Amino acid sequence: MTSDSTDPAPSLDMGPQPLDALMESTGIQNHDLVGAAAGTGLTHKVVQKARKGRQLTAKAQRKVLAALNGARKLKELPPAAVADAFNYRGR
Repeated sequence: MTSDSTDPAPSLDMGPQPLDALMESTGIQNHDLVGAAAGTGLTHKVVQKARKGRQLTAKAQRKVLAALNGARKLKELPPAAVADAFNYRGR
């Protein structure tokens, strides 16, 4: 039996995110974010998914952003907003 639906399944790949460029330009590594988010459950795997554009939940986006801002604070940089790091809203 075939499906008559012409709508493909929604893609979870959002493409490279601004987060990746923010991290590269400031020299912040995945490990720095995980360290800055100690105790929140943020893992290297989630950070990598965030950088590469695998769609995250809004909660995971907030964790990554909080860790990014913690790491940026250590480098005396201003905090970033969600729109600065992601080009989509979490599901």
